[in-house]
Amino acid sequence: MSFESSYPTAVFCIIATEFCERFSFCGLRTILSIYLRNELLFSENCSTVIYHVFIMICYIVPLAGAVCADSILGRYSTILYFSFIYLVGNILMCMGAIPILELSSITLSAVGLLLISVGTGGIKPCVAAFGGDQFRLPDQKDLLQHFFSLFYFTINLGGFVGMILTPILRKWVSCFGDDTCYALGFGFPAALMVLSLVLFVMGKPWYRLKTPKENVMLQFFKCTMYALVKRCKSRANRNKRKHWLHTARDKYSGKLISDMKKVFAVLFLYIPLPIFWSLFDQQGSRWTFQASHMDGNVLGIQIVPDQMQVVNPAMVLILIPIFDKVINPWFLKLHVMENALHRMAVGGMFASAAFLSAGVLELVLETTYPKQPEQKHASVNIINTLPCDVKVANPFNGVQKIVTGGMHRFENIVCDNYTKYTLLVEASEKCGTIYFGRHRHNLEVFAEESQTDTVLIGINTENKIQSFITDPVDFQKSLSGKPRIRIAYIKSSVHLHDVKVSLKNQAGFQDIYFVHSSNSSFLADSAYMELPQGIYDCVVASREKPILYKESFNLDLGGVYSLVVRERNMKIEFFKLYVMSQPNTINILWLLPQYFLISVAEILFGVSGLEFSFTQAPKSMKTVTIAGWYLSVAIGNFLVILITQANLFKSQAQEFFLFAVVMIADMMVFIEMASNYKFVQLEADSSANFPNQEQIPLIQNSANNVN
Repeated sequence: MSFESSYPTAVFCIIATEFCERFSFCGLRTILSIYLRNELLFSENCSTVIYHVFIMICYIVPLAGAVCADSILGRYSTILYFSFIYLVGNILMCMGAIPILELSSITLSAVGLLLISVGTGGIKPCVAAFGGDQFRLPDQKDLLQHFFSLFYFTINLGGFVGMILTPILRKWVSCFGDDTCYALGFGFPAALMVLSLVLFVMGKPWYRLKTPKENVMLQFFKCTMYALVKRCKSRANRNKRKHWLHTARDKYSGKLISDMKKVFAVLFLYIPLPIFWSLFDQQGSRWTFQASHMDGNVLGIQIVPDQMQVVNPAMVLILIPIFDKVINPWFLKLHVMENALHRMAVGGMFASAAFLSAGVLELVLETTYPKQPEQKHASVNIINTLPCDVKVANPFNGVQKIVTGGMHRFENIVCDNYTKYTLLVEASEKCGTIYFGRHRHNLEVFAEESQTDTVLIGINTENKIQSFITDPVDFQKSLSGKPRIRIAYIKSSVHLHDVKVSLKNQAGFQDIYFVHSSNSSFLADSAYMELPQGIYDCVVASREKPILYKESFNLDLGGVYSLVVRERNMKIEFFKLYVMSQPNTINILWLLPQYFLISVAEILFGVSGLEFSFTQAPKSMKTVTIAGWYLSVAIGNFLVILITQANLFKSQAQEFFLFAVVMIADMMVFIEMASNYKFVQLEADSSANFPNQEQIPLIQNSANNVN
């Protein structure tokens, strides 16, 4: 095999190192939000904010990593030192999840996450650039392009395996008396970081190392400020034909200014890129929420919404070799998408198509969603638990008849903040076996804006008709896709004690709701519970009677249910399951088209962007352009937070369509900017005959001091 056609041995050590690092990071990230909510007891909103801040820091720190690599430490030493920081953060996260250590879990986790974000952020801009350094250019230009495809393949493979294996370790292993083991979930990524460090150091004999000869970044910033100040002062003599950096020629070298012009030309093209990442990163938020509204049953296997996140890296793993070996060479023969900028623009269009697909799917899903009250309106459910029909005189439609066991919803009644309504509920004096002492009841409803309340019509201990108001209905489907159920228990007997309602499915899963004791009629209302899908045997029992009532019913994926039980004279007189939100009916596989489109977009955009960032930067500043690439990802995450908090649309489909249109407009701007870009030729290596130049800077400085 010729020299130009063989991969440098060092590349394989770098690839293996990156696989372990991505496995570690993606595995930790997958279980992080659940850990914050379930173990550290943060609210869901707070957990979400912490998660996104963590991700943002991970993509901001690359700027510091770039400065260290290009100006102070060199790429090898920067990766090495930041990896140690990364490892310490992993160890602290693991220690924080071990309760027997009696250490502050929140403090350890906060410090651990900060160190991990600094560690991974410092490494990010260096690994790809360091891998590119191993090729001798321009002789191995074609191999370099294949390397970036292989590098991106490794990123997705490590992330894919980590996203699957780490949650399994956390969930299937019990430790410290808990049914989950977050210590193992965080400990295994820590072990992977140790392996990553070992593999990286083992490859040193084969690395081509480059030591920064001067503080390039300091010169970069000084020259930039000098040129800007001088440019502003000499507005009258400004020559529009010359680059604004030319004003610094009297103080700085022409080589530095030439290199800076190349960097600014690249960074200028990065301005539209955050829009792409704001779309791409919604796979873990908006698209996961969308999946929670769908039926996850596929060939008898239950797919939960969180697991759909692995579809993207799985597709990327399949598509990268196809693009690398088939599609890209075919396009080159046709003289189509010949350079990285062309491929990035097409990738942006595929991202827009992905969100058009998501919007169309969301329109279909919206037909299955429950109707929520409009602004300045509320809704009220009336459930009749009596053995006879009732009439409800009301100001909405006059008189409404509700059959026994029936539910009627008064939708979108006018409500300004809080509005009081009085309804008259009337039953016959003889209602089934009940002889009412009072068969009419004035029902006062305090409607709250944008809320749906439920009123149960029943009977009290004095044989008088009475109403019971439950907690507001929560129509929200669970993020996991599991059915949600609450129990409303009307108790009127003082002779039953330790009443409980137990739910048990065929797999042996059991949930028990205990009804507290009281000496009068009352309503016991449970919170919503998430249960696995399936058929449940429901048993109502007490200390006096082991089985008061027994019935079976089915809970389907995505359904939101209310189980209403009414007891009187030590008997269960009413038992019925009501569907508040219809179960999911649209199969989760309908998400695959948008995942396919976003995966194609990622390959065209992500792989090409990394290649462009490396090949178009001068040798002394390659890490800087890659850091700028990652900074665009951080800004994209920030845009997601802003748009999410703005709540601009009532319909999620409208938001998806907006993103699709904005992405098209953004790519039009990018294409116009890219059309004026002039590609630079790859610089030949001046260090081709000088491998292993770089030394550990701390050791090198000590030696210099001795001399």
